[in-house]
Amino acid sequence: MQSFVPTLPSPAGRRIDALDAIRGVALGGILLVNMGLFAFPALYMTPSAYWPGASNKVVEQLISFFAEGKFVSMFSFLFGLGFILFLQSAERKGLPPVRLFLRRLLVLLGIGWIHAHLIWFGDVLCFYSVLGVLLLFFRKMSPPALLKWAIGLLIVPVVLYVAAGTLIGPDFYKDGVAYSDAGNKAIEVYRSGTLRQIWEQNGADLVMARMGYLFETPLMLAMFLLGAYAGKRGIFRQPDAHEVLIRKVQTWSALLGWPLVICVALFGKAEPNTPQGGNIMMMDAYIASPLIGIFYIATLTRLLQRAQWQQWLRPFQAAGRMAATNYLLQSVTCIWIYYSFGGGLYAYASPPVYLLIWLLVLGLQLAASSWWMNHFRFGPVEWIWRKLTYGKAYAMKAE
Repeated sequence: MQSFVPTLPSPAGRRIDALDAIRGVALGGILLVNMGLFAFPALYMTPSAYWPGASNKVVEQLISFFAEGKFVSMFSFLFGLGFILFLQSAERKGLPPVRLFLRRLLVLLGIGWIHAHLIWFGDVLCFYSVLGVLLLFFRKMSPPALLKWAIGLLIVPVVLYVAAGTLIGPDFYKDGVAYSDAGNKAIEVYRSGTLRQIWEQNGADLVMARMGYLFETPLMLAMFLLGAYAGKRGIFRQPDAHEVLIRKVQTWSALLGWPLVICVALFGKAEPNTPQGGNIMMMDAYIASPLIGIFYIATLTRLLQRAQWQQWLRPFQAAGRMAATNYLLQSVTCIWIYYSFGGGLYAYASPPVYLLIWLLVLGLQLAASSWWMNHFRFGPVEWIWRKLTYGKAYAMKAE
C-alpha cells in the first residue's frame, strides 16, 4: 500500500507523494470506524442501544455521517490506482507485470490470513487480495470503459436490491438471527475470556464480517476500477494538468453525495429489516458513501497543491507510506486495549471514550510513522511484502 503532490509534474518513475498523504488520512478514518468494532460487538448491536445517553448517540451519528463507508471507499480507490501504477512501473523496468502482481496479491493474502485468523476478524486484506485478481481482466481497458463499469457496479446492485424487495415484499428484509444474543456472548468472551475462547469468538465473528464484505464486493470492485481510471488518466502524476477535472469531481461529488448522506442521517435510523431501512442502507453503502469518499480524495488532492497543507499533512504522508504496517498495528494495539489479556475495556468504553482512544492511537501512529520514515525507506511489513514480491532484499536504512 503506498507521498505530496509536487508543484511540477512528477517523472513517470517517481513516487507520487500525494497518494501517501491521502492514504494516511484514509487509514486514520478506517481506524475511527473500526474502533466501534474493536471496542464493542457492533456486528450484532448498535452502541446507542447499549449506551442510550445523548453524548453516545451524537458520537455514533457523527462517525456514521462523516466516516462510515467513506474511508474504506477511499482505500479501495487507492488500491485500484496502485494496481495501475504497479503495472506501469513493472513494464518500465522490463519485468513481467502480471506475474509480479499475482505474486504481490498472494503475499497480501498471506498477510491478511494471519491478520484475520490470529489477530482480528475485521481484516479486509484477504478480500482485497482475492478481488484484486479481477483487476487483471480490466488492465487493458480504456479509461471511459473503466468508468462505465464502475458506475454500473455501483448502480446495478441498488436497482436489483430495491426490485427484489418490491417483488418479494417485507419478507425480503427479515432476518431471523438472534443478533443481541450473539452480541452479549461476544461481550462476555472479549471482556473476560481465555485466549482460546477469544480465538474461537474471533473465528465466529470472522464469518459474519466476511458476509458483510461479500455484500460490498461490487462496491469494492467499482472503487478499484475508479482508481484504475484515475491511474490510466495520469491524474495524480500531473494534477495541475487535471485541475479542472479534479475541481468538477469535487463539486459534483459534494452536490450529489452530501444531500444523500443527510437523508440517511435523517431517515436511515429505521429498522434495517424494513423496506425503508434496507433501501436506505443500500443507497448509503453504494451511492452516498462512495461519493463522499471521492469528494474527500478530490479535496485532499487540491489542498496538497499548497505548501502549507503539504506541511500539515506530512505525518499522514509518513503513515501512508507504511500503511500495511500501520493497519496491522492498529489491530494489535486495539485488541490489547480492549480484550481481556490487555486493558479489558471491551464494552466498557462508550463511544465518547473510544473516540478519545482513537485520537490517542492515531496520534501515536503518526508520531511513530514520522520517526520511522525519517530513518528507514520502508515500513517493516512493506519491506517483507516487497522482498517476497520481487524475490530480493532491499536496503532498509534511509540514505
